[in-house]
Amino acid sequence: MASEELFQNDYSEEPELEQDVEQLAERDERENEVEKEKGKTNGSTVTNEETRHTATNGNKAAEQDHEAKLTQLPMGRVRNIMRLDPDLQIASNEAVFAVTRAVELFIESLARESFTYTVQAKKKTMQKRDVDMAISAVDSLLFLDGALNF
Repeated sequence: MASEELFQNDYSEEPELEQDVEQLAERDERENEVEKEKGKTNGSTVTNEETRHTATNGNKAAEQDHEAKLTQLPMGRVRNIMRLDPDLQIASNEAVFAVTRAVELFIESLARESFTYTVQAKKKTMQKRDVDMAISAVDSLLFLDGALNF
Protein backbone atom coordinates (compact mmCIF):
# COMPACT_ATOMS: atom_id res chain seq x y z
CA MET A 1 0.00 0.00 0.00
CA ALA A 2 1.33 3.46 -0.87
CA SER A 3 0.45 4.95 2.51
CA GLU A 4 3.10 2.78 4.19
CA GLU A 5 5.82 4.60 2.27
CA LEU A 6 4.94 7.97 3.81
CA PHE A 7 6.83 7.58 7.04
CA GLN A 8 10.13 6.39 5.64
CA ASN A 9 11.55 9.92 5.65
CA ASP A 10 12.72 11.46 8.89
CA TYR A 11 11.37 14.99 9.18
CA SER A 12 13.80 16.44 11.67
CA GLU A 13 14.18 20.17 12.27
CA GLU A 14 17.46 20.04 14.15
CA PRO A 15 19.94 20.28 11.24
CA GLU A 16 18.07 23.21 9.75
CA LEU A 17 17.95 25.04 13.08
CA GLU A 18 21.70 24.63 13.48
CA GLN A 19 22.25 25.96 9.98
CA ASP A 20 20.02 28.96 10.70
CA VAL A 21 21.97 29.80 13.86
CA GLU A 22 25.26 29.48 11.99
CA GLN A 23 24.00 31.72 9.20
CA LEU A 24 22.85 34.34 11.71
CA ALA A 25 26.23 34.26 13.42
CA GLU A 26 28.08 34.65 10.12
CA ARG A 27 25.82 37.53 9.09
CA ASP A 28 26.39 39.28 12.42
CA GLU A 29 30.14 38.86 12.08
CA ARG A 30 30.01 40.45 8.63
CA GLU A 31 27.86 43.30 9.92
CA ASN A 32 30.26 43.92 12.80
CA GLU A 33 33.19 44.02 10.40
CA VAL A 34 31.37 46.50 8.17
CA GLU A 35 30.56 48.70 11.18
CA LYS A 36 34.18 48.63 12.32
CA GLU A 37 35.33 49.63 8.86
CA LYS A 38 32.92 52.54 8.79
CA GLY A 39 34.01 53.64 12.25
CA LYS A 40 30.49 53.72 13.60
CA THR A 41 30.93 51.35 16.50
CA ASN A 42 29.78 53.07 19.66
CA GLY A 43 30.05 50.31 22.25
CA SER A 44 26.48 49.07 21.88
CA THR A 45 27.38 46.26 19.52
CA VAL A 46 25.60 42.95 20.07
CA THR A 47 27.93 40.01 20.50
CA ASN A 48 27.54 36.78 18.61
CA GLU A 49 26.69 34.93 21.81
CA GLU A 50 23.77 37.27 22.46
CA THR A 51 22.62 36.84 18.88
CA ARG A 52 22.71 33.06 19.17
CA HIS A 53 20.75 33.26 22.41
CA THR A 54 17.99 35.40 20.89
CA ALA A 55 17.95 33.35 17.70
CA THR A 56 17.26 30.15 19.59
CA ASN A 57 15.18 31.42 22.49
CA GLY A 58 12.67 34.17 21.84
CA ASN A 59 12.59 35.15 18.25
CA LYS A 60 9.04 34.06 17.53
CA ALA A 61 8.96 35.64 14.08
CA ALA A 62 12.01 33.67 12.97
CA GLU A 63 10.53 30.52 14.49
CA GLN A 64 7.28 31.00 12.58
CA ASP A 65 9.22 31.65 9.36
CA HIS A 66 11.18 28.44 9.94
CA GLU A 67 7.98 26.47 10.55
CA ALA A 68 6.40 28.02 7.49
CA LYS A 69 9.27 26.67 5.42
CA LEU A 70 8.56 23.19 6.77
CA THR A 71 4.92 23.26 5.73
CA GLN A 72 3.25 23.76 2.39
CA LEU A 73 -0.18 24.68 3.72
CA PRO A 74 -0.71 28.12 5.28
CA MET A 75 -0.65 27.76 9.04
CA GLY A 76 -2.92 30.79 9.50
CA ARG A 77 -5.66 29.17 7.48
CA VAL A 78 -5.29 25.92 9.46
CA ARG A 79 -5.48 27.92 12.70
CA ASN A 80 -8.71 29.59 11.50
CA ILE A 81 -10.22 26.21 10.65
CA MET A 82 -9.19 24.88 14.06
CA ARG A 83 -10.92 27.86 15.72
CA LEU A 84 -14.22 26.81 14.14
CA ASP A 85 -14.37 24.01 16.71
CA PRO A 86 -16.27 25.33 19.76
CA ASP A 87 -14.33 22.99 22.07
CA LEU A 88 -11.01 24.58 21.13
CA GLN A 89 -10.14 27.59 23.24
CA ILE A 90 -6.46 28.21 22.53
CA ALA A 91 -4.20 26.64 19.93
CA SER A 92 -0.45 27.01 20.41
CA ASN A 93 1.90 27.46 17.47
CA GLU A 94 3.23 23.95 18.04
CA ALA A 95 -0.28 22.48 17.92
CA VAL A 96 -1.10 24.34 14.71
CA PHE A 97 2.20 23.17 13.20
CA ALA A 98 1.47 19.55 14.18
CA VAL A 99 -2.05 19.66 12.72
CA THR A 100 -0.76 21.33 9.54
CA ARG A 101 1.90 18.65 9.12
CA ALA A 102 -0.66 15.89 9.79
CA VAL A 103 -3.01 17.33 7.16
CA GLU A 104 -0.17 17.47 4.63
CA LEU A 105 0.71 13.82 5.29
CA PHE A 106 -2.97 12.85 5.01
CA ILE A 107 -3.32 14.65 1.67
CA GLU A 108 -0.12 13.02 0.44
CA SER A 109 -1.42 9.58 1.44
CA LEU A 110 -4.78 10.16 -0.27
CA ALA A 111 -3.03 11.43 -3.40
CA ARG A 112 -0.73 8.39 -3.55
CA GLU A 113 -3.63 5.99 -3.15
CA SER A 114 -5.63 7.84 -5.80
CA PHE A 115 -2.67 7.90 -8.15
CA THR A 116 -2.45 4.10 -8.09
CA TYR A 117 -5.95 3.98 -9.60
CA THR A 118 -5.01 6.64 -12.14
CA VAL A 119 -2.06 4.51 -13.27
CA GLN A 120 -4.20 1.36 -13.38
CA ALA A 121 -6.59 3.15 -15.74
CA LYS A 122 -3.57 4.13 -17.87
CA LYS A 123 -4.38 7.82 -17.50
CA LYS A 124 -2.14 10.78 -16.82
CA THR A 125 -4.69 12.99 -15.09
CA MET A 126 -6.15 12.10 -11.72
CA GLN A 127 -9.92 12.38 -11.68
CA LYS A 128 -12.60 12.39 -9.01
CA ARG A 129 -13.45 8.75 -9.69
CA ASP A 130 -9.83 7.77 -8.90
CA VAL A 131 -10.14 9.47 -5.52
CA ASP A 132 -13.53 7.80 -4.93
CA MET A 133 -12.05 4.40 -5.75
CA ALA A 134 -9.16 4.98 -3.35
CA ILE A 135 -11.58 6.01 -0.60
CA SER A 136 -13.71 2.90 -1.07
CA ALA A 137 -10.69 0.56 -1.28
CA VAL A 138 -8.72 1.74 1.76
CA ASP A 139 -10.36 1.07 5.12
CA SER A 140 -8.73 4.03 6.84
CA LEU A 141 -10.24 6.39 4.25
CA LEU A 142 -13.83 5.11 4.52
CA PHE A 143 -14.80 8.04 6.75
CA LEU A 144 -14.56 10.17 3.59
CA ASP A 145 -17.18 8.07 1.79
CA GLY A 146 -19.75 10.48 0.40
CA ALA A 147 -17.72 13.57 1.32
CA LEU A 148 -16.99 14.36 -2.31
CA ASN A 149 -20.64 14.29 -3.42
CA PHE A 150 -21.35 17.89 -4.34
